[in-house]
Amino acid sequence: MLGTLLLTGTAVADGEATKQQLRELNQKIGSLKKAITSQQGERSSAAKALQSIEKDIGRTAAKLHRITQKSEQQQRKLTELEVRQRQLREQQQNQKALIAEHVRSAYALGKESQIKMLLNQENPERLSRTLTYFDYFNRARSDELSKYRDTLNDLEKIKPAISAEADALAISRRELEQQQQTLLVQKQQRAKVLANIDGEISNKTISLSSLDKQRKDLESILQAVEREVTNIAMPANYKPFKDLRGKMPWPINGKQMNRYGASRQGSAVTWQGIQLSGNEGDAVKAIHNGRVVFADWLRGAGLLIIVDHGGDYLSLYAHNQSLLRSEGDWVRGGEGIATVGNSGGQRQAGLYFEIRYKGRPTDPRSWCQ
Repeated sequence: MLGTLLLTGTAVADGEATKQQLRELNQKIGSLKKAITSQQGERSSAAKALQSIEKDIGRTAAKLHRITQKSEQQQRKLTELEVRQRQLREQQQNQKALIAEHVRSAYALGKESQIKMLLNQENPERLSRTLTYFDYFNRARSDELSKYRDTLNDLEKIKPAISAEADALAISRRELEQQQQTLLVQKQQRAKVLANIDGEISNKTISLSSLDKQRKDLESILQAVEREVTNIAMPANYKPFKDLRGKMPWPINGKQMNRYGASRQGSAVTWQGIQLSGNEGDAVKAIHNGRVVFADWLRGAGLLIIVDHGGDYLSLYAHNQSLLRSEGDWVRGGEGIATVGNSGGQRQAGLYFEIRYKGRPTDPRSWCQ
């Protein structure tokens, strides 16, 4: 998922030095990915199939997320147009009633009556007031007719806009249904791959060995990121990560499924983060402003995204269903960067979350409230 660096959220203009650092970082991470892939060459066909299908699911789920957002925006716009149309129609009826009243008044008054009234006025002041009244009456009637014409024009313009928005919404809904069907098929394929993997992992020793290898892969990525990103400048308006200790939100609202630092499956491998339960497809939000420095699939972590917050702090989000941001993107705290999933061979949907300082894990519970 390496590619052109995009600016999102904060619309920060990168200096040339920062752009060069990011280009070098992307190249080094790309080389590291190739090295890890080469080291994993002995992996079974089932493990390779898992990577392929989970990346496919990630792309489909990301597309589904974008279409859903687009569809919701179109629905909001359509609703606004329909509300405006109803308002214009009410306005039209009110204006018609007012114009009709003007016409009735003009008919009752009559031109001949108007002349008689003017000729019967012997008092100059009263005559002046009468002339002013007639002038006001005619101008008011003219203004109401002009407003009525404008309302009719607005109504004519809004009809094709409503029609176009309704057509666009219908197309988005068809695309949504197609992507949902594609995702369903891909999930069925994934279930078959996982069944094959379960057959290969026949005992606890093999399972723990695989867990240890997965952890080492993740550590190698984190070490490379830590080496390369420490000098990338953060915008001056970013509040330092360390100043928000104990005040940041969790990336998802979910139950904590493990204890930080505890043993995993009774082995020497310990929990260096927190596993949070979640609903598939829910938004995973960045806990603070920063730069995405890794966004790809990794054995054991599945679809993984890592955000650099400056000051030697990183946050890590694993087992996602899809990644909504790419390497090099700026993100703001609270912004969606992924969706909850079970990639990396997990059986239940959830999010694995870590916070690192100078390459070492730190308990997320001391940072998030």
